[in-house]
Amino acid sequence: MIVPHDAGGRTLSVKIPALWLKMVTGVTIFSILMFTSLLVYSSMLSRRLVHYHKAIAKNVEQKEVIESFGLEAAKVNQAIAELRHEDNQLRKLLGLKSWKSKIQLTNNYNGEGEDVTRGLKVADVNITERKRSYEELKSWVNTVRNRFATTPSSWPLYGSIVSGFGYRVYPWRGFHSGLDISGQYGASVRATADGTVSYAGWRNGFGKTVEISHGYGIETLYGHASRLAVSVGQRVKKGQVLCYIGTTGYSTGPHLHYEVRKGNNPTNPVAFLGLNILSASKVWRQ
Repeated sequence: MIVPHDAGGRTLSVKIPALWLKMVTGVTIFSILMFTSLLVYSSMLSRRLVHYHKAIAKNVEQKEVIESFGLEAAKVNQAIAELRHEDNQLRKLLGLKSWKSKIQLTNNYNGEGEDVTRGLKVADVNITERKRSYEELKSWVNTVRNRFATTPSSWPLYGSIVSGFGYRVYPWRGFHSGLDISGQYGASVRATADGTVSYAGWRNGFGKTVEISHGYGIETLYGHASRLAVSVGQRVKKGQVLCYIGTTGYSTGPHLHYEVRKGNNPTNPVAFLGLNILSASKVWRQ
């Protein structure tokens, strides 16, 4: 019932069935509940979508990182393969055995995390192997460098070889235990390696003679000298003057008789003339 403010107005009366009122109330309550539910659901869905997009973005980012690690792992393994090749080339030059790795390198990465992890582990193992190989090479190079200094490897003087090593018939028939190298009278004769003077004096047949002990069972002999420049027990360096060309002993003219002995047995000195550190390394390794 609607009643006007003034007394002259007409009162309006409306009758609504109780059923309708219940229906309208029910619909209103249902609509409110539906609207609230939709609002809550849409809010939750929006949050899930936001998290989903963030997860996708993070997944893409992680995939890019994994792919980047995969590329880096491939580069590392490629570098290791190149180092192994250079390592084996150097070993070949030094007369060492080639390094055979127990781990096989692979550069096939499909972007999977496990595959990349496996590749990095392989790279780590190979890096460890390279370190071990490097230490072995460094140790051998130090040995080579120290031993080469005491290995006859140069000419005692530069001249012509007038009589070689081995059997001969002139000027005396028989076995010639060294090389005869021509030179001017009084020319300097130099040590072909570091060592200690084991003899300096007169030796039958060789006249004034110097003998040098180089270690490892190797000795050198320099005969027919006119004058000696060292004494017994003296340490000498490669290239140091030992004596001077002469004609003492059994000699037909000024020259140097040069011998290389291994284990007190004469060996052909030609194999030691101009010997370099790489060829020496191969000989020692054998």
